[in-house]
Amino acid sequence: MNYSKLYSGEHLKQIKPDWTYDTWSYKHTFEAKMKHIISLLEQVPKEAKILDAGCGQGLLVQEFKKRGYDIQGIDAFYDSEHVVKDNILNNKFPDNTFDVVLCLDVIEHFQKDEQETLVKELVRITKPEGKIIWSIPNKGNLTARIFFFIPKLSRTAKPEYHPGDRTIRDYLKFMRKYMAIVSLQGLSPTIPVLYQLTQLFPKHTQWLYNLIKPFSRFYSWCFNVIVVGRKS
Repeated sequence: MNYSKLYSGEHLKQIKPDWTYDTWSYKHTFEAKMKHIISLLEQVPKEAKILDAGCGQGLLVQEFKKRGYDIQGIDAFYDSEHVVKDNILNNKFPDNTFDVVLCLDVIEHFQKDEQETLVKELVRITKPEGKIIWSIPNKGNLTARIFFFIPKLSRTAKPEYHPGDRTIRDYLKFMRKYMAIVSLQGLSPTIPVLYQLTQLFPKHTQWLYNLIKPFSRFYSWCFNVIVVGRKS
């Protein structure tokens, strides 16, 4: 699949006008994430109601709409035929509306004192036994733990971009209050030097990314973690 059609890079181009998908430092992680998310969604019946919370322009929504899925999006900054422009924390969806809710690389953009509210709100609109699928950058990844004294390596992004940056362990502590954790899948194990090379030269390091990929089984080492929760 051509994963580049699922990410426009619009806001990155505002920061760095010469940004391109092929030279994007997050490219390998993004593609691993989307591959895993798509495989999870393909297991969902097409008649199930799906919400992509914080979906941006809704490119994943569009892709699965084309495939015949009952999916819609919500985002604070965008609206379209299939995306509602609204605040996730104060959305108007009734209780127990969706069978599956996606929240992909979103929670870290909320302030820390809002993150638990976000979890509660998404659980509220999920049907009993429904699933909430999270993609979460992990501040406690292996490189960050080793090089904790270097600010650029000890965070997943600048504080202004990820104000709610936490370790995956910290996220799971409060998430478990509201949902059962079904599975944890690490993406992009941050083996020092090797992982940074895949970021610096994404166009030429797919082979290197594949080499370190088996260490994804240690999810706490990874830059990103896919968390699947279930509303009980």
